[in-house]
Amino acid sequence: MEKVQNKAVYKWAAVISYIVAFIYVKYGIENTGFISHFPYLGRLIFAVFFVVCTELFANKLGVTLEDLKKRGHSIIEPIIYIICIGLQSLAYALWGVHEDWDIYQFFMWHFIFVYYVLARTGTLAAGKSGILFLLDSFQGFVTVPFSNLFLRICAILNKGCMDDELYEDEKKGKKKSLSLRTIVTIVISLFIALIVCLYAISELANASETFGVIGDRILWVIDDFFSFRFWDYVGENITMLIASIPVGAWLFGLVAGSLKNRKPYCTFHEFEEETKTWHQLPAYSAYIIIGSVCFIYALFLGTSISDFVNHKGLFAETAHEAAMRAIDSFWSLIRVVLMNFVVVACSCIFSKKALWEEKGTRILVTILFVFAFGFAIMAACNLLGVYVAFFGWTPRRILSSWVVTNVIVWCILLIIRFYKKIPAAQIGIILAAVSFSVIDCFKF
Repeated sequence: MEKVQNKAVYKWAAVISYIVAFIYVKYGIENTGFISHFPYLGRLIFAVFFVVCTELFANKLGVTLEDLKKRGHSIIEPIIYIICIGLQSLAYALWGVHEDWDIYQFFMWHFIFVYYVLARTGTLAAGKSGILFLLDSFQGFVTVPFSNLFLRICAILNKGCMDDELYEDEKKGKKKSLSLRTIVTIVISLFIALIVCLYAISELANASETFGVIGDRILWVIDDFFSFRFWDYVGENITMLIASIPVGAWLFGLVAGSLKNRKPYCTFHEFEEETKTWHQLPAYSAYIIIGSVCFIYALFLGTSISDFVNHKGLFAETAHEAAMRAIDSFWSLIRVVLMNFVVVACSCIFSKKALWEEKGTRILVTILFVFAFGFAIMAACNLLGVYVAFFGWTPRRILSSWVVTNVIVWCILLIIRFYKKIPAAQIGIILAAVSFSVIDCFKF
């Protein structure tokens, strides 16, 4: 009986997904705003509708927060991501698209939706966000939705996408559903009833003057609707309706596929097993690689101090010079810190032991990220202390400041992680999502 009920839940969710997808295409992508003062209000409506439908879908299938907790998954993360979705959607509704932020704002909005679904359904690779967030993102955007792309149509037609044994159970334990013949009969009957009623109105209008006025009004409304408004509405929305079909299949594949599987396609332990044979590099390779990089960093730091002492320091005298230095230091920071994170990630995959498991390599990687932290502080001083302080804020400078601040926080978290076991990656991802959502709510 429970399986039969689950089939009904999937079917109703599949039907509702057509409405969700249409709202997304019309107000989330095309953005045909229905209130002139709040043209992006539709995105807030879509966000609320999507989250409510996902929560109902999950709870009807028994995937509650209590169930997630029993399975060892984080129950705080889905709530945090719901808050982030609400803040970013509210920012859309209040301020629209921020200048120079449109692509970043749109991407982060979608990223939070996908990560929310993965967290809410318990399909994150490690049960929570962490160092495998790239794998989680790939599963959320590609693997799960595309591998379940035809799940919606199968759920509606009751064919081959759920448990096969459901079909016999459903035939025995479920009441007979409406057949196609019944639906066609109802539609034809309604059409005939409409014709008969219109004929009756036209004839009775001759028998009563008052009824004739009412009848004329009814006929005018019907004629006006079908002559102009109805076809205008159909013409306006037919393209969006067609476009929403594959979009809805993708959305339903993401949510329903995650709930159906109830576990990631590749778990953290499976990833470890698959990469176990890759752990080949000995500790001395880390000394060579990281030691060489640290030497370059130390040389750069020495030349920077020399330039500063000789009045060739970090401070710019003109707006153009400040801009060039801020831009150069910002992108240099991003590239250098990303390289450092890649080094740590590769050590987890290719080294016999992770860099923080042995005293010598732990000290070496700490030095590496102390340099990265120093570079982040230098870029922050150049960006915030010089450029912004003298020449003011712009949307791009706000975004750059957010990136630099998060990089500083990530460096601190990683340094702490080398000496104390904390969920550094999870904290970093959550802080980035929350801080972006909060900043997004301000008007600029």
